[in-house]
This record gives sequence, C-alpha cells and structure tokens, in this order.
Amino acid sequence: MTVDIRVIRAGQMYRYYLRETVVGDGRRPARTPLRAAQEQAGVPVGRWMGRGLAALGLTAGEEVTEAQLRNLFGERGRHPHADRIEADRLAQGASPAEAYRAGALGRRVTVTGVDFVFRPQPSIYLLWAFGDEETRRVIETAHERAIVRVLEWIEDEVAVIRYGTDGNYRVRPPGGLVAARFRHYEARSGRPLLHDHVLLSVKGQRLDGKWGSIHTTALHENTVAASALYNELVAAEVCEELGLATEPRTVTPGRRPVMEIAGVPHELIRWTAQRSDQIAACLSELEHEYVTAVDDDGEPKYLPVVSERARAKLNQIAARKTRPPKKGKSRSLAQLRADWKASAIRTSGVPADVITSLLAYARAAAAAIRARVASVVDIALAAVDVTATVFVMNNGGRFHRRHLLAEARRHLALVLRGHRRDPGLDDQVVATAITAHCVDISEPTTVRGLEAGYRLYTARWALSGLPARRRPPGPAPDPDRQPPADPGEPAEPRSLGQDVGEWKIPRVPLQYERAVLAGAVVREQLRTAAATAVRGRAYDVVAHLQAAMPEQLLAPAAADPKHDDQEPEAAPGEAIDMTALRALRDSRTDVEALDITGDRLRHLQDVFTRAGEDARTRAAGAARRTAPDDADAAVRQDDQQAHHPRQPGPHRGREAGH
Repeated sequence: MTVDIRVIRAGQMYRYYLRETVVGDGRRPARTPLRAAQEQAGVPVGRWMGRGLAALGLTAGEEVTEAQLRNLFGERGRHPHADRIEADRLAQGASPAEAYRAGALGRRVTVTGVDFVFRPQPSIYLLWAFGDEETRRVIETAHERAIVRVLEWIEDEVAVIRYGTDGNYRVRPPGGLVAARFRHYEARSGRPLLHDHVLLSVKGQRLDGKWGSIHTTALHENTVAASALYNELVAAEVCEELGLATEPRTVTPGRRPVMEIAGVPHELIRWTAQRSDQIAACLSELEHEYVTAVDDDGEPKYLPVVSERARAKLNQIAARKTRPPKKGKSRSLAQLRADWKASAIRTSGVPADVITSLLAYARAAAAAIRARVASVVDIALAAVDVTATVFVMNNGGRFHRRHLLAEARRHLALVLRGHRRDPGLDDQVVATAITAHCVDISEPTTVRGLEAGYRLYTARWALSGLPARRRPPGPAPDPDRQPPADPGEPAEPRSLGQDVGEWKIPRVPLQYERAVLAGAVVREQLRTAAATAVRGRAYDVVAHLQAAMPEQLLAPAAADPKHDDQEPEAAPGEAIDMTALRALRDSRTDVEALDITGDRLRHLQDVFTRAGEDARTRAAGAARRTAPDDADAAVRQDDQQAHHPRQPGPHRGREAGH
C-alpha cells in the first residue's frame, strides 16, 4: 500500500513533526528557523492545500509557517493566525479569555490531524531518480496532481463531521478540508524515495458556520481505497506523458501483485529494498518467538501458526525495531541523484547502460505491451472479479462498499495498463457488483448502520468448487518441537542447535490465491449458464481475459513436443483454455501468476467441466421439451463453443449468440 496514515496528537507535533518531518526527516538544529532548516536540509518548503483554506484566510500553494503549524496542529486545533486574531481582540478591549476563544476553531481536541504519506511505486520513483530533468518534472507533477485528486475525493466522499448526542449527526464539510504538504526525497536508508507528508487537519466547518472535528475512523477505513486511487492516477499520468505502460508483478508468492512500470528491472527495485530485507530477517525471529512463546505455567500463549493478522502486527514491530537513525549530512537533490546513480551502478547488479537509459528501456517494453495487449474494460466482468475477490479476501464473506471500491480501482489499474480512464468508472463497477452479485445483509441498530457506506453485503452465489481454506490446528505444539511446515501436519522434533531460519515457520495460507480461483470459477459458471447476462450484456470471458493478460499470454510460445505431455490434454467438454493456462503458469508478471501447478490446473479443469456439463444438461433438457429434433444440434453447438473460444475482439452482446 502506497498511502499510509498516522494520527497526529498535539504533543507529538512538537516532539516529532516540527523537529524532523517538516525538514525532510532530518534532525532540525535547535533555535533554527523553519525556512533556514529546510534550506539546509535541501527540501522545499511546505505548502497549504485543500478547499477549506478560504475559510481560514489562506490560499492553495501558500508557504506553511512554523507558527501556523503550531496553532493548527500543536495547540489543540486553533486558527493558523490565532496569534494575530488574539492580539487584535485584545487591542479592541476584549478580555484574555474572550481573545483566546476568538482564535479557537470550535472545541479543543487532542487528536489534531492525521498524517497521510503518499509515495509512488518503486519503478516510478526510480525513473524519477535516474531520469533527466523533464522526466523528473513529469513524475513530480503527476504525484502532486494525484494527491490533490485523492484529497478532493476524501472531501467529497469520506470526511464527515460528527456532532450531536454521541455523534449521531454527520455532515460532509461543505467548505472542504485543510492540509499542509511537505516533500521528502529519500528514505532513512539513503536510497531514493519520493514521498510527501500531507498533514490533514481534523477541523472542518459545518453548514451553520460552526467548527467541528472530522471523524478519523472514516479516514482509516478508506485508506486502502485512497491508496488504490492514488496509484492508478499517478501511473496513468506518468504512462501517458512519457509513453510507458504498467504490468503486474508478484512480489510475494500468494499475495496480491503490484502494478509497476514495464521495463524497469526487478533487481533495481530490490536495490532500493534494503529496509525490506532487514525487516524480513527480524520478522523471521519474531515469528519464531510467537509460535514458541509460553506463559508462566508452560502453556502456549498464541496459536502454533502465524495468521495474516498476527503477521501484520509482527511486521509492524519488526519495522520499528529495525528503523535506522535519522540521516546525517544534508545533500541537495542534484547531489542525491548523482550519488544514487553511482551507487546503483556499483551495487545493484544492473548493467550501467540500463540504469543510464532506463526510460528508453521502459518505453521499448511499453511499445510491445501496447501493440499486443488491448486495454478493454468490461463492467459486467469487472463486477464479477471484484465481488469474488472481496468475498474471499474478507473473513466470512462480509464486506462494505469501500472494499468493493478499492478492489475495483485495482482491477481497472490491471486492465488499463497505464491508460487513463473515465471519471466514475470505478463507481459504475461497484454499482454493478452490488446490484448483480451482492446481497444486503445489514441489520442496522444505529444511525451509522443506515448510511450507504456502512451497509453490509455478501455475495449472492456460493463458491462450493473452491478448495476450503485450511484452519490452524487446535492445541499448540510443544515449544521444544519443530513447528510443522504445513499447519495440518503434526510437529516434527527439532534437532538441538538449530537456529531461526533453519526450519520453516508455519503460517496460515494466504487468501489471494483462493480469490483468483474464485473469480475464475464464477466467470465460468456464469459463462456456461444458459442466457446468463448482466444488464443485457453477455459474458465474453475470453475477450476479458485477453484484455487483462500480458503479452506472454496473448501470443504464447509453441508448446515443446518433448514436454507437452506434462499437462493433461483438453478432453471433450472442458470449458478451459489449457494453452493459456500453461502460459499463465510460466508467466512471472501476470496477476494470476501464483505458481499454478499441474494439480491445480487439473482441479480447475474438473471444476469448470462439471459446471459446463451441468449447464449443458439443463439446456439440453429444456431443448428436448420444446424442440426434440434440434436437441442434439444444440448440444453439439455448445460443445463447439467450449472447444473453440472466440478470438480477441470487441465484446458482443446477446445478439452475437454467446
């Protein structure tokens, strides 16, 4: 996730943000003015942004001063010009208490804001670090515009001001929000990392002119959707302006792939991941402590396997434990870029000509993708994929609209491959998913439960054809015994002297692989069902998959006759393209490249075949009842469609006979 969120408290503003964050994560010298410290650190000054600036007498792009930050975020939510307002009221004869209240924005608060950190994908900020000045300006402009768009979406769709008894009344801030943006250039490790800290104030003005506080829980709940929107906007503008394209890459097996700029070597991305390697090593030790921890009575403290939630918590602890100290000597951006390029050539393992001509390599890869991949969005099929993924990824299959929205934006980024999309297309996908494939199971007992954003949904269909998710075993193993690699198997004794990392920590299997299979199963069931359509459009699975597949799957290499017998031949009645799936297994960049084995391929075949046979049996029975002479012809025609799917092309509706 490329958008992080952190709460800002009044005391924390002095201890951390005014000393370090506003000067590029460096250590601000004592008694040094803010502007001078920023110049010494080589970072630009902070800038105000947001539609709520007009109510405070500020303008977008205006420089952020230390006094304004201290009043708005450090003094429990006062006006940025509270000092001047208070002095004017005192000069007019007001009492000190009245003058102080005149500079306040409603009630005093402890949580004064949230810190949103926006950073593009590694392949984008690597192009920014190694490219020329024009490339750098294009990427920074796209980065800034995406932040503005995300903030506007938060103002219009997410932010609410609570007031009344127990905060039962909620209203959007009609005047917008106020935020201060600070630009940083590097990570704590010294490697390139273009990112901005956007300090968003919780203060917002209601329709009656009174100032209230933004509900920070809603901001946390929609961070994933904000991150997906930011990634999509940045990639689209960068690709359009520089002639690039994106491709999905699987970073961690079993987890969701990320969209990176095609042509940027993965080894170069690994060069920037020094912190990730340190966190991974510490995480392994923490997982060992987790599965072997016992209380004073010798009883296991935790489950003998590491769940996704536990692993996320342990990952946060590992990140804090391995956090390096602040950087030392400050350098200008020009010096930083020169040092980064020299370091990458020396230590990344990527040839120097690739690093110096990175943009040219990315453009060549983009030209191949643009020529062979059709970026076509089918709203009906997108709704199927989005609903199936969200249904599986959320425990119990219960989800809200924000989950569908985040997944819809990820799906569009996958299919469009860097092309711009029409505004509101993500909302159309979500609306189709809710209408066609979701059931409202809300039982609201509060005013909050009646809001559209908090309605609870589940899928209309069951996924009985998917392999069940394995559950962790009941009792924990003996701490002196080796935890099993498979949670379903008994623990094996661990030899003495075996260190951490010499045996595999048992983990609950990740859910994304099941989510991918769920989308495939549902698409095939809907495709083979008689006259199945959404809003009058038939499901053209082949055309949709061709739109989402990378170039390796559009023109797969000819199968080697010597090794072609390793995969089962397509038998009559199988509604699956084995050639595409064979190439899918060999591809490293496709969204479904999850190391699909021969057993999994055969399982998919069985599931799809059963669904197709059931649909054909029902269709044949109906045809015999209505036109007995044409029953066999109908079955033969259906079999022919299963064996010979349509070639890629424009989506055809029900009138095309599919």
